Amino acid sequence: MLRSMTGYGSSEVSSSGRRVRVEIRSVNQRFLDIQVRAPRMLFRIEDRIRRGVESVLNRGRVSVYIEWKDETAARAVAVDRSAARELTETLRGLKDELSLSGDVDVSVIASFPQLFEQPGDDPNADEVWGRVEPALAGALRDLVSMREAEGAKLEEEIRGRLGTIASGVETIEGGAAGAVAAAKERLGERIASLLDEVPVEESRLAQEIVLFAERSDFTEEIVRLRAHIDHARESIDSEAPAGKRLNFLVQEMHREANTIGSKNVDAELSSHVVALKEEIEKLREQVQNVE
Repeated sequence: MLRSMTGYGSSEVSSSGRRVRVEIRSVNQRFLDIQVRAPRMLFRIEDRIRRGVESVLNRGRVSVYIEWKDETAARAVAVDRSAARELTETLRGLKDELSLSGDVDVSVIASFPQLFEQPGDDPNADEVWGRVEPALAGALRDLVSMREAEGAKLEEEIRGRLGTIASGVETIEGGAAGAVAAAKERLGERIASLLDEVPVEESRLAQEIVLFAERSDFTEEIVRLRAHIDHARESIDSEAPAGKRLNFLVQEMHREANTIGSKNVDAELSSHVVALKEEIEKLREQVQNVE
């Protein structure tokens, strides 16, 4: 089953007067990029948060938002007065140095939460993780569920696109032999019309026609395209994440289609080659969102 890289999940857990809420958003990204936004007291477990995400997700830009609230009775707030004075002096010095307007007032000081502390129990890292981990796991389950639902839609579209590409390959293969034969005949006629004016050895002429036929033959490209389509379908059926492999296979399909286009000498087949390349491009856009 394919999984999309786009999704959202959230979970909230409350116990012993403390409430933890976790929200996770993910979007497309070539690799796994995890961004954690949480209160300072949770910095000590950031590595565990990252490992928790890595154990579930493989690709995508993942933003983890954690809210930690102590819902017990309100406690007095302690202010680091020394740090506040130092900050005020620094900001006023900066104001004078840069000729800035305004002054440092209470609202400015209040915008620096690191100056304020709530005395009381400071839970250790294991206790903090014990409260955060269930909420993180719940949010990840929600996220994965959404990514799988989106992935199911992607899979249906990708399979349909692969079927269209396979049909295009058959159409091109069916017309290839006749196109090459017609091109050889036209080449022979053009050369024959020139023989009266420019003498050419028949053996040399035959050799050039054979070389032309070989350069115009794209049987190998057709075979490789079919193999890429089969491998893409196998990747979709696999339990392993398929995004990177599908991206590679689409690139190879583009390469083969471009080679066919450069070898093709038939105007009618050209339109089929262009249509094939358009379908491969649409497939590439869909594959970009697969984990």
